[in-house]
Amino acid sequence: VMLGLLRNRDGNLSSIHRSMVNTHKKLCSLLDLDLEQVKAVSRAQLPRILAKVDLSKFEEILFRHFAIKLDEEEKEWFAGDGKELRGSIEKGSKRGEVIVQLVRHEDGSVLGQSRYNGKKESEKPCLRDLIESKNAESQKITADALHLNPAMTSMIEQGNGIFLIGLKENQKELLADMKWHIKNHQPLATYSTVDKGHGRLEQRHYYHFDVSKEYFDKRWKTTNFRSLFKVIRHRTILKTDDHSEETAYYISNANLSDGIENKVEYFDAIRNHWSVEVNNHIRDVTLSEDHLRTKKSLLQK
Repeated sequence: VMLGLLRNRDGNLSSIHRSMVNTHKKLCSLLDLDLEQVKAVSRAQLPRILAKVDLSKFEEILFRHFAIKLDEEEKEWFAGDGKELRGSIEKGSKRGEVIVQLVRHEDGSVLGQSRYNGKKESEKPCLRDLIESKNAESQKITADALHLNPAMTSMIEQGNGIFLIGLKENQKELLADMKWHIKNHQPLATYSTVDKGHGRLEQRHYYHFDVSKEYFDKRWKTTNFRSLFKVIRHRTILKTDDHSEETAYYISNANLSDGIENKVEYFDAIRNHWSVEVNNHIRDVTLSEDHLRTKKSLLQK
């Protein structure tokens, strides 16, 4: 089964079983097993066997031997996000089982993953627990605006890590204060990029502001906000000449000195946060993960 998963056969039991049959002879040879006495399980047996597997133990083995290991000295960028398994959504329901991952910006490698039931639980504590379990609070973490809350930001700040989290209407007062700051202060640095591909032209304009001297509500006391980023994205569809524009805000505890050099890393991190979305696309399209339908909860023992 593990070999099948590593060969990108995830999401379809028949595909996993074919992989098991195809690798059975080689595996028996490597393990010095008698091919005549050791047979591959049948397709009918496979789901019955997998139903008895302890998912937590299986995941522990998977990440212990195949996941990346953190360097204690050097901080790396990781994106945290959840992905709902659409095949787990029962008829009449809106939510199902959700996988939460920590994905490295650099290459899309998964540091770790967890899960929760969308009908009963929330993504916010699930991601915090995952970060803590992987000792990643000392790393550089990007996350969506959903995760902008004192429990998350304080955990990373107190762990000597760096957070870069979206700022939206779910924090109305903080967003209004930061918009006021932008209106009344000049950015310390600006940066622009232009990309052309897939029939569209995308221009991004980045602005960095120092908010370390601003007043924040006492619930953010242990968060230590220092940097605010504003991003304006302008997209042009070349075939139709249609234009669209959006503005996004991100807040961080990063203490950035004057100059553009060390700030480009953070502008890139904002864009690279979408690496987790790319990883989700691979799981959906390449691994056909959403095609696997189940009524059994991932949390069920």
